[in-house]
Amino acid sequence: MFRRIGVRLESLLKQEKPPVVLILGMRQVGKSTLAVSLGEKLGGYVRFNFDLVGDRQEFLDQDRHALAIFAQKYKDKLVIVDEVQKMPEATAVVKHLFDTYNMKFILTGSSEVKIRKGLGDTMAGRVHEERLYPLSIWEMNVQSGLDFDPRVEFNNYDVNQVNLLKYLVYGSLPHLSNVDFSQYRMYLEDLVNTLVSKDVLEISGTRKTTQVYLLARLLAQQVGQLVNFNELAANTELSRESVYRYIDVFEQMGLIVRAKPISTNEREAISKATKFYFSDLGVRNALIGDFSDWKMRFDRGSLLENAVFVGIKRANDYTGRRADLGFFRSAYGAEIDIVEGVGVEQRLFEVKASDKKTARKKGVEVITLANAQKYLY
Repeated sequence: MFRRIGVRLESLLKQEKPPVVLILGMRQVGKSTLAVSLGEKLGGYVRFNFDLVGDRQEFLDQDRHALAIFAQKYKDKLVIVDEVQKMPEATAVVKHLFDTYNMKFILTGSSEVKIRKGLGDTMAGRVHEERLYPLSIWEMNVQSGLDFDPRVEFNNYDVNQVNLLKYLVYGSLPHLSNVDFSQYRMYLEDLVNTLVSKDVLEISGTRKTTQVYLLARLLAQQVGQLVNFNELAANTELSRESVYRYIDVFEQMGLIVRAKPISTNEREAISKATKFYFSDLGVRNALIGDFSDWKMRFDRGSLLENAVFVGIKRANDYTGRRADLGFFRSAYGAEIDIVEGVGVEQRLFEVKASDKKTARKKGVEVITLANAQKYLY
């Protein structure tokens, strides 16, 4: 499967002494598929999945002689370890094999909290980290068999618009291409149930399934809006501290993306507000139970703003472009939906669900359904 980030990772892994590559991202986003694809391009791989107890066995014996045998057995192969957070002690084995035998590794996981805790100082200076997102429109095109040259993507405007409408309602998780359209809703609802009832609770160590699910649903209903943590705590009957903790878990596992306020040099800017967007809109829509067509929806503006924000962030992350991405809102009501800052330079975006012409703000790029595809490519 083609993933835009794969080109950069392949080049990195072909270096004489590449770092250990850590691929993070939400469940079902395609981390393992990307790792296997890279292994095939590099001439061979061996894969371990720590969800399976049997796959953990070769990482249990940390005797240096046993590790020497491991290194000989898998010499010149890329070693892929999925769900590495399920066995934190394995990082010591990875460190020894990496340092002593110059072995190449890709580690994947959907629980960033536990991965970071497991890695600790053990792999300091040895890890290159990337976050994988759901498919962009370019990647959707390639996956559907349309191998478009990204330099001329706008020659395919109609195809891109069809994908955009699908993206806004059902998201763009890779597995959707493997199931019939009639099964999209069931797949996404089952995935949400797994994310909330299994992954979040496993990471956080709590059993407050109903409250955690309600919190996720409330965030889904407030996409692109300023979040009131006290209100979330009251509605979920969780403490404010618990709300912060669970939202942090959602963010660390790749379910949501945080947007912070960015100043546009106006003294009246609100500095403590926060907004959240969902990495995948299919997951978001499953949480609120609404898969209505775009034209029938009351939340079109929120969906489009979510898509554009995540699209810009994905493009920046995949290209290694360091940019602050957030929003601006003043205490007097002035608002800019998305602000992208690189050094002292800023780009300002206003997202509108309607294509009707309105008065434009100076220096602000207006994004509508008609031109949104270029921000999601």
